Amino acid sequence: MTKAVILAGGYGTRLRPLTFTTPKAMIPLVNKRVIDYILDYLNGYGLKEFVITMHYLRDKMIKHLRDRKDFAIAYPEEPSPLGTAGSVKNAGIDDTMVIVQGDNITDINLTEVMQFHELHGGLVTIALLPVSNPSLYGIAEIESSGRIKRFKEKPSPNGCFSNLANTGIYIIEPEAMKYVPDGSAFDFSKNLFPLLVAQKAVYGCVVEGFWTDVGTPGGYMEASRWILRGKGFECADTAEIEKCDIHGDVAIGEYAEVKESIIHGPAVIGKHAKVIKCKLQDSVIFPRVSLHETSLSNSVVGENAVIKKGTVMNAIIGNTMK
Repeated sequence: MTKAVILAGGYGTRLRPLTFTTPKAMIPLVNKRVIDYILDYLNGYGLKEFVITMHYLRDKMIKHLRDRKDFAIAYPEEPSPLGTAGSVKNAGIDDTMVIVQGDNITDINLTEVMQFHELHGGLVTIALLPVSNPSLYGIAEIESSGRIKRFKEKPSPNGCFSNLANTGIYIIEPEAMKYVPDGSAFDFSKNLFPLLVAQKAVYGCVVEGFWTDVGTPGGYMEASRWILRGKGFECADTAEIEKCDIHGDVAIGEYAEVKESIIHGPAVIGKHAKVIKCKLQDSVIFPRVSLHETSLSNSVVGENAVIKKGTVMNAIIGNTMK
């Protein structure tokens, strides 16, 4: 039986202040939580047993997912942060694992990766995607068989020997976890994979498709635009729209109130949000945010903010740490 593991233990520092009060995988993304996109993506490939590893704001995740009866979800307790590999070792899984990051949105064909893994018989398969700027990622050089002969985490621009980026999608056999020490912080990319590459036990499956990390402001907006392109204009039946000029890919959530405003997509207006006499472009408004006579561009506003008679550009606004 193959189990899916979602690594959701990050603090989301690059999305602060939004993540001071909300786990990164729980951030709203086009009126749906990031974690729900990931679960639905994995379930689309027939996976129904999930392990979610996390430490930061763990109870919020469990509370949100407790009503999802369509899956079996386990939440191993992690007394202190153990890193990506350490948290999986802590979960004590003895089946083949499909591992994904809790901040990645993608449509990569997972069936291709799983079939490739079965064919080569190694301990680990990493899904590799060609990218234009490999220095931002872990990169791998592969042999004709797909075996990885070199792997490096975030090399300098001058040290890039490949354009194949580690997507954070792995197929891992339980035997690989014996190399991970118990109860210690240990990382897949920095610690385990270099060790197993030296033993010729890691393979790379070159994939294609959309893939981005929503843990950065740029990646979050990229994922929002991609989802909106697939949906086009979408407005909940319960939303109240009056005297508005709306263009492009725009998603308006349930019970939102949008009046006398100009909205240029891509844009998202969350559930119960109020947008009165505003101008919005390429921006995201979280649920229950209120904007009055505000111009908003290339920005994300969350955590029930109220903005009146303002101009916001290239910003993230949310609650500050108490």
